[in-house]
Amino acid sequence: MKKICYFLLAICSVHFSLKAQATEEVSPETRALFLTTETDLQEWMAYLVSPECRGRLTGDIGFQKAAQYVADLFQEWGLELGGDQGGYFQHFPHPYTEVQEMGQFSLYFPVGKDWIAKEYPYPDHYMVGGTSDSGELHRLELAYVGYGITAPELNYDDYKGIDVKGKIVVCDRDIPYQGRDPELQKKWTPYQYHNLKMTNAVAHGAAGMLYITTTANPNPGWNPGFIYACISDSVARDIFAGTGGNYDAVKEGINQSMKPYSFVIEKKADIKAVTQFHPDEIGCNVIGILRGTDPTLEPEMIMAGAHLDHVGMMPVLMPGAMDNASGSVIIMGAAKALSTSGYTPKRTLVFVLYGGEETGLIGSKYLVDHPISPLENLKVVFNIDCLGTGYGLGARAAQKYASLLDYVEGANEAVLKRPFTTRLGNNEIITRPRTDDANFFVKGVPTISLFSFGAAYRTPYHHPGDVMELIEFDIVRDCVKLLTRTMMDMGNVEKIEASPK
Repeated sequence: MKKICYFLLAICSVHFSLKAQATEEVSPETRALFLTTETDLQEWMAYLVSPECRGRLTGDIGFQKAAQYVADLFQEWGLELGGDQGGYFQHFPHPYTEVQEMGQFSLYFPVGKDWIAKEYPYPDHYMVGGTSDSGELHRLELAYVGYGITAPELNYDDYKGIDVKGKIVVCDRDIPYQGRDPELQKKWTPYQYHNLKMTNAVAHGAAGMLYITTTANPNPGWNPGFIYACISDSVARDIFAGTGGNYDAVKEGINQSMKPYSFVIEKKADIKAVTQFHPDEIGCNVIGILRGTDPTLEPEMIMAGAHLDHVGMMPVLMPGAMDNASGSVIIMGAAKALSTSGYTPKRTLVFVLYGGEETGLIGSKYLVDHPISPLENLKVVFNIDCLGTGYGLGARAAQKYASLLDYVEGANEAVLKRPFTTRLGNNEIITRPRTDDANFFVKGVPTISLFSFGAAYRTPYHHPGDVMELIEFDIVRDCVKLLTRTMMDMGNVEKIEASPK
């Protein structure tokens, strides 16, 4: 009997010894890949998309709560303070407009000597403009002004030969130029911004605007007395009905000919907006740092960022789960994994949650202009925006930085083996820059955008339907692992070289 007991004790001793040995032998690099769980990601996102965060419009109390939530987690994980005034926040000025009511939009059709009104449902066919002043416009004439651009240096003016004073202009988003010439892209790019279109309409005497896009746009550019609403393509087709032209054909004709096609429309509209402008508010970036340990490589930095903000209350909650709570929790997941696993990088790793992306890449622009370290120390900036569905992962960089994609591809092969793709972009300019990495790219900093592909459905954009229930957390979790492994590999390699392949 004693022999049996001794034998069992020996077996147990060996078992516990091997278990302890196995625990001790798990490297920090391996531990980092499994520290962040889907439960973590779901918990963080649930708070970011909650009514308490009010859609995270930069400057609003809801954004401030979201930023504080991230900063508290950064502190819990032991990240070094990366902001100003001895904290995690890097502050910048940020006026914003609060949409307080759904407002109203009606289109009037002439029928004999009478006018027949048609109402449109919110939010699929109209929304109050995100920077509209508060007020009402009643039965004002309409004028289509194409893209609403006046660009003398490009010999292009949508307002030439048309009087829009006191009228509501109907205007397309974006720009007519669809080509790939880098020099022309540089010249056309500034004219795509919403605020410039609004300001140009005001300069030509327009009373308001119907902006053809059913997305909430909180870009700055508030103009006193200027009232506007966003409308769908189907509303635009109703506006064009009976004019002798087809909306889609007219727009395509402008794109093909690069010549304006503006005209007064024999219809009228009402727009009502109830808003409040906050001119003196403050936004912030949230910055945490994992300091490098190598005396020579410590000044070099690898940065990973995503925008924390969304479009706020319009006036219903815009949760912004895909855009961009998804990217935010991925950055948070990598930050937790790398800072709490015991991993010690040679280079310094930086984690940023930007404010002001939705209002014109303001937070990332401020960081570029007020860097926490000279920009030449930035070896690469990762950016994640709207990554929350699909089955495959990918990475995008300019052709001149193509060699950096090997790190990401290698990380996928080592830890995930998901379907993976790489994409190469233009060397000179990011076409239609709408993501934060553009501000770094134009300063000569190598950038990599991570993305997913293979989604079975399209998530509503800048819409109340962008909800957490549509997020596929397995791809979010795996992107955390991909970013974590890539940053570890880059954090310890002797030299990072960005070059064409």
